[in-house]
Amino acid sequence: MKLFIRKEPRALALQSNGYDLVFENSPKPSPQQDSKVSQPTAVVANVPNGTLGERGFVEITNSLFEGLLGLINLNNHLFVGLITNVQKIGFPRWVLHKGGQIECKENIFQIINVDFYCLDSDAFDPMFTDLSEQGYERLLNEHPCGDLKKLFSDGSFYYSRDFDISNILQERGLFNRMDYTIDNQDKKFIWNTNFISEIVQLRNRITIEEKPLFDGGTFLTFVIRGFCKTTMTSNLDSPTSLTIISKISTENKENMFDLQGIDKHGNVANFIETEIIVTTEQYIFGYTQTRGNVPLSWEVTEGQLLHSKKIKLTQDPAFFQAAFDKHFDDLASKYGVVSILNLVKPKSESQEILSSAYQACAENKNIKITNVEYSSDLLTKSSHKLLYILKQDIYEFGAFVYDISKGIYVGKQTGCLRISAFDSIERPNLVEKCVSREVIELTTAELEGFEISTDFVNAHEKLWSDNNFWLDRIYNKNYKNLSKYKKVYWKLFSSSCKVNLYDPLHAYISRCMKKMKKDFTYEKDITIFAGTFNVNGKICAEDISDWLFPGNSCLNDTADVYAIGLEEVVELTPGHMLSTDPYAKQYWEKKILQSLNTRGSQKYIHVWGGQLGGVVLLLFIREVEYSKVKHLEGDVKKTGFGGMSANKGAVAVRFTYSTTKFCLLVSHLAAGLENVEQRHNDYKTIVKNIRFAKNLGIKDHDVIIWMGDFNYRILLSNEEVRKCIKNRDYAKLFEKDQLNQQMIAGESFPYYNEMEIDFPPTYKFDPGTKTYDTSEKMRIPAWTDRILSRGDALKQMSYGSAQNLIFSDHRPVFATFKSLVTVVDEKRKAEIASDIYEKLTEEMANLTEEERYILLNKSDINIEKEDVVQPILPELKKGKKLPPPSSDTRKWWIGNSKQVKVLLDVDATKYMINPRRQVNPFIRDDKEPFFVLRNSE
Repeated sequence: MKLFIRKEPRALALQSNGYDLVFENSPKPSPQQDSKVSQPTAVVANVPNGTLGERGFVEITNSLFEGLLGLINLNNHLFVGLITNVQKIGFPRWVLHKGGQIECKENIFQIINVDFYCLDSDAFDPMFTDLSEQGYERLLNEHPCGDLKKLFSDGSFYYSRDFDISNILQERGLFNRMDYTIDNQDKKFIWNTNFISEIVQLRNRITIEEKPLFDGGTFLTFVIRGFCKTTMTSNLDSPTSLTIISKISTENKENMFDLQGIDKHGNVANFIETEIIVTTEQYIFGYTQTRGNVPLSWEVTEGQLLHSKKIKLTQDPAFFQAAFDKHFDDLASKYGVVSILNLVKPKSESQEILSSAYQACAENKNIKITNVEYSSDLLTKSSHKLLYILKQDIYEFGAFVYDISKGIYVGKQTGCLRISAFDSIERPNLVEKCVSREVIELTTAELEGFEISTDFVNAHEKLWSDNNFWLDRIYNKNYKNLSKYKKVYWKLFSSSCKVNLYDPLHAYISRCMKKMKKDFTYEKDITIFAGTFNVNGKICAEDISDWLFPGNSCLNDTADVYAIGLEEVVELTPGHMLSTDPYAKQYWEKKILQSLNTRGSQKYIHVWGGQLGGVVLLLFIREVEYSKVKHLEGDVKKTGFGGMSANKGAVAVRFTYSTTKFCLLVSHLAAGLENVEQRHNDYKTIVKNIRFAKNLGIKDHDVIIWMGDFNYRILLSNEEVRKCIKNRDYAKLFEKDQLNQQMIAGESFPYYNEMEIDFPPTYKFDPGTKTYDTSEKMRIPAWTDRILSRGDALKQMSYGSAQNLIFSDHRPVFATFKSLVTVVDEKRKAEIASDIYEKLTEEMANLTEEERYILLNKSDINIEKEDVVQPILPELKKGKKLPPPSSDTRKWWIGNSKQVKVLLDVDATKYMINPRRQVNPFIRDDKEPFFVLRNSE
C-alpha cells in the first residue's frame, strides 16, 4: 500500500493492487446525508487511475504501509489509521511440496506499529518526520490518536488476509471468500469494527469490475486482540504444525477487563475464545474452548484485609436469570452444547454465595455445571483427576477433523467448555491446556498415520505457556490502569468517533440501478426435490431411480435442486471422539450424484454436505443454476440424551438463490410410541439452536423444507392399522397420526404444511421384504418419515414413497415443489453498471471538482441507454407530503378524499357467491360465474 497526501485542498489517497482510494473532508453535507446524523463525513473522491501526481498528490516514502486500519473522528479532526509495521506470526494451514518446501495457505500477522494521518489538517504531519526518541514521545503524547497508536502497537493485535480470523476453523471452513468473511464474521472479536464499517459499506457499492482490485488490495483489515502463534515440530519427514489463536471479546465494551459480572444483554467481561489447530500433510484438526467472568450480576469491593477483594451479588439470581440465559443461548448458537466448568474457589462466604448462585442459575437453564476447586499446582501435578471429571464432556463434544488427502470431514466439534474463574488467567489456561492435549491424544488415536512425538508434546506445552504469558500481560496491564484504558476503549467503540463515508460516484450509480431494476431482474419457477430415507446403517447396492425420479412427481424429468436427508447412515459407537463415519456419507454422495448425472444431459454438482452422527444432509444443484446460489452455510444440533449425544439431532443448510432465502433441514427425533413430548422438545431445541450468520434462525427464510425420521406413530392397535393399510384407508390412520394431532393442536411444527398422504406407512418392515414387522416386538406400522414445508413462495407438487427400495426397514419418502424466485441477471446488471460508470467518468473527465460535485449530487437522474426503457417515476413536489394510507372507506388514488362506494347489481336474497370458484380471487376463473342462485347445488 502507498500513501499520497495533497495539501491544498487537503486529501489523502491510498493505492494498493492498482486501485486508488481517495479521501477528502466533506466541504458540505451531501444531499443524501441525514441531517440528524452527528458524525462527520469524509468524501470518497473519484480520481482516474494514474493521475494522482497530476492532481497534486505527493507520495509519503518515509514509512511502509501494510494496510488500512480504518477512519476515526477525534477532537473535531478526521484521521485515517494505517498499519505501518507487522511480522508474520502464524500459518494454521499449509501445503508440503516436493523437496520439503512448505507453502503457507493461511498467514497471521502481528501488528507492531500503526500511525494516524489527519484528513483535514496538516498540523500533525511534522510529527511523522521527526524519527528521534523525543519525536516519538511527542507523537504519542501530543497527537490526538497517540493513545490509540500505543494501544494497537503493543503486540496484542493480529490480522489475516487469507481467512476469517474472527471465526474458528470449523465455522469459517477451508475456503476463503471476502463476501463470506464479511457476512459471517463474528464482530464481537473484531476490535476495529467502528473504524472499518464504512469501508465495508463502500465495498458493497463499488462495481463488479472494481471488486477484484479492491479485494486484492489491503483496504480491508479485520483486527483481533489476544495471542496467536504457530510452531512446527522438528520432524522434517512428517512435519506437523500447532497453532493457537486466542481472541478477546469486545462484547462488554464498558467493562472490558473489569472484575464485574454480566450485563442485561448477556455480555460478560474477559471473555476469551481459544482454538488449537494441528496440521499435518494428511489432516487438519481444530478444538475450541471458552472462558470468561462468572456470568452473574456481581461486583468487587475492597475487603477488611489489605489488598483483599470481596465479591458482592448486586441482584437476586431471579432478576438476572434472563441475562444468564441469553449469554448461554448465544454460546449454544455458535458452539452447540455448552458445559460449565466453575473454578471459583470458595475462599470466603461471598465467593461461596457466588458459586451457589451460579449453580442455581445453571440448573434453572438446564446446563451441566462442574465445580472444581483445584489450585494451579494441583492442576499441573494431578491433571488426570480433572480429565476424569470432564471425560463425558470431552467424548460427547468430539473434535473437528478434516482429511486433506481424501477431501472429507472426519469429525465435528458439537459443544464446548465454558470455563469461569475469579481473578485468574493461569488456572483457566491450565485447564484448557490439559483438555487440549487429552482431546488431541484421543482423536489422533482414531486416525491412521498420526503419531504424537515428544517434540510435539513439548511444542504443545510451550505454546500454551506463551498463551498464558501474553493473556496475563494484557489483563494485568489493563486492570491496573482501568480508568485510563476505558477512555481509550471509548474512542474505539463510541459511535460519536465514527466517520461517515459519502461516495458520490457509486451513490449516483446505485440510484440509477434502482431506477433500472426491472432491466436486470425477473421471476421464474424452480423445482425442488426433497427426499428422506432412514437407511438402517446399510449401504445400498440397488438402483435408487424409483426414489430420485418417481413417475408421479409432477416433474418433467429432474428437479433444479435435490435435497437429500439420510438417517442412521452409521451405527454410533459410544466412547469415540470421532462419532462420524465419513465413508458412509461419501458413499451416498457419489451414488446420488452418479444417479443424477446419468439421467439426462444437464449435469449436477454436489454443493454442500453435512453430517451429525448418523444424520446426513446432501445438497445437489444443476450446474447451470449454481451461479445464482450464494451464502451457503450449515449448522447442526444434537438432541439425543438431553442434547449430549449425536444419535439424534438435526442438520441444516441455508442458502440464497439470487434474492430468495432457503433453509433445508433433516432431523432424526426421539423414537418410541410414548415419546411425543420428547419429540416436541426435540423440535423446540432444534428451532431454538439452529443458527446461521447474523444470527439468522430457521424462521428467517422465505422457503423452509424440513424432512426426516420424525418417529411419530399411529395411535391405533396393530391389528387396526394393518387392516386399514390393506384397505388403503389412509384417512382413518391419518386422524390418529401423532404428528397430525400435534400440528392441529399448534404444538410441534406450527404453520408448516404437509400434503395429503396417499401412500402406506413407511415403517417398520422386515429388511429385504415388503412385509411389515414380524419380529417379537411386532411394531405398529407408522409414517415416521415425513416432509413438511413452509413459505408463501412454495407450492408442493407431489408427496410419495418409493415402495420398491426394500433393503432397509424404512421406505424412502419424497416430495417435489415449485418455488417462485426473483432472479438477478448478474451479467446484465454488471453490463448496465459498467456502462453507467464509463459514461459518468467520460462526462467528468474535463470537469472541475465543483462541477463534479454538482453533477453527482443532482437529484434528477436521466441515463440514456440503448435497449433500455426508462421507468417513469412520479416525483413529489417540494414540500408536498405523502397522502394518508388507504383504508376500507378511503382510497388515496380516487382524489379529493371522496368516499369509496362499490355497488353490486345483485339481489342478495336470490343470489350468492359461487362456492365452486377459486378461493383465491387473484386466480383467473372464466369457467364459473361469480354468482349462483341460492337454491342451486
